[in-house]
Amino acid sequence: MKVLLELCKRRGFLFPSAEIHGGLRGAYDYGPLGVELKRNILSSWYRDLVYGRDDVVGTDTGILTPAPVFQASGHLSNFTDDLVDCLLTRERFRPDKAPPLRLEARTPASSTVLPLVSPDRPTAKLWEEAITTRLAPGAKVTRQGNAVFLYPLNPEVAGSVSPASDTAVDLLLEPAESGQAPVPISYHGYAEPHSNSPFLTAPRAFNLMLKSFVDPIDPIETVIQETLAQSRRASTSSTTDYRQAVDAAIGGSTVFLRPETAQGVFMNYQHIQRTTGLQPPFGIAQVGKAFRNELRVEHAIFRTLEFEQLELEYFVPPTNSTEWFSYWRQQRLRWWLAYARQADRFRLRDYEKSELAHYASGCTDVEFQFPWGWDELEGVAHRGDFDLRQHFPTAPGKASAAFPHCIESSAGLNRALLALLVDALDVVPLADGSDPSSPATAPRGGNSASTSANRNILRLHPHLAPYKAAIMPLVAKPELLGAAQELQRAFRKRRIPVRLEPQSLKIGKRYYRHDEIGTPWCITVDYDTLSDRTVTIRDRDTTEQTRVRLEDVPHIIQENLAQSPFTFTDMS
Repeated sequence: MKVLLELCKRRGFLFPSAEIHGGLRGAYDYGPLGVELKRNILSSWYRDLVYGRDDVVGTDTGILTPAPVFQASGHLSNFTDDLVDCLLTRERFRPDKAPPLRLEARTPASSTVLPLVSPDRPTAKLWEEAITTRLAPGAKVTRQGNAVFLYPLNPEVAGSVSPASDTAVDLLLEPAESGQAPVPISYHGYAEPHSNSPFLTAPRAFNLMLKSFVDPIDPIETVIQETLAQSRRASTSSTTDYRQAVDAAIGGSTVFLRPETAQGVFMNYQHIQRTTGLQPPFGIAQVGKAFRNELRVEHAIFRTLEFEQLELEYFVPPTNSTEWFSYWRQQRLRWWLAYARQADRFRLRDYEKSELAHYASGCTDVEFQFPWGWDELEGVAHRGDFDLRQHFPTAPGKASAAFPHCIESSAGLNRALLALLVDALDVVPLADGSDPSSPATAPRGGNSASTSANRNILRLHPHLAPYKAAIMPLVAKPELLGAAQELQRAFRKRRIPVRLEPQSLKIGKRYYRHDEIGTPWCITVDYDTLSDRTVTIRDRDTTEQTRVRLEDVPHIIQENLAQSPFTFTDMS
């Protein structure tokens, strides 16, 4: 992952957002290569899903969404994660992502210790004081270096509770003085991930939606004025009273940045059905930005506050919705495999009943094996008729009509880009006996591979590559540059993105540079071009070189890009 992120920043795929002003957690900007790769993934998805079928149409709905939409959909009450605070470290985390308590056996004494790992010795001393004075007064506590140790008397109970059970057990700590009673602390089945601390608050709901206000008056000013007014009305007002008064004052101007694109599709279902004449089964596809107030952003662009979604809402008759759910599970996995290099890094994982969202009767994730393990790339959910029932009082169509069921596929475009980069990256050793001054090992302008013994190749599918070809005059001579520019103009007329590389760098170094950014073909213009109008096409993955007529090159590249690698199978 480190090699990939270094490559992305150095080559212009990704940059930390607002870096010169301190940045923003989990925020990234896409550079020239990143935006092209992202656009190509989006275009491939839309082309295959919409233009590759006769029963799917597109839409584009608003980002700012009024509160009644999410009141109806259930997001205001249900779109939450559990949040836990550590009373020792002040860290906040999601309990479903936290590990169980880690205990260590001490062989000589046949005892068990609970180690707490602090960042440094001064912090460990502060932790020891906090535990003995307020978190577990009376418990035996020792300190060694940057670690603090507690001594559980019943360590076996640590394995008797699951985070999903929402129950707690008493973990009994050895007292500091013999003859004293054990000191109990509540254990819910998990510990603070970084320190292993068991001193935690009870879980509480944390709404993931980002709120804003549409009002010419500053909402903070409104809150201040309403708070002062409430104080004058009743000197004994509770926190709840203040909250209700403030909500009433600013509720009319409250909007949300949508946490998913789906609700816009459901609200426009009748409009789209009426204007297209489509009847179930049919689908509505949408690409757009979504926003979530994630407690913890992680793994670069994998989990961020702002992201783009590729979503399909496919409406089907209730009588065979289960078959359609199975169909779309398989089709979405097949789509990823069509653009992937390593098929064994993609799989389907069905949800347990306890994992399902409030609206879903079934859900399957397309997972990818990231460097940190298997994780979600796309979700395929059987949403039933929940969403349409929430937004419409009666089913569309005839009075006796039933609401169609919805099968949803939802992928993150940011995650797609990250996964396909991880899948494509191939760090290969240089040939034995390579000359350190050769194009592969002599860095220039910071464009070296990850080490002097290796080089990076991005084996992206040609449809996804930012540049489809690079045009390279063998040497920086005006006559060769003129032929290269002629070829560049021919590509431009066909709207095929290519890169002209007129530098005086050795041709091998220029090949390797384009291997590293995923360019499938390199076209070399040499002295023979001037006499016989032929050029060399080099293939990125095989390194084979073919001599062809200069006039034929754009057609050859276009033919290689014409056919989509994915086709749908029939429902049957």
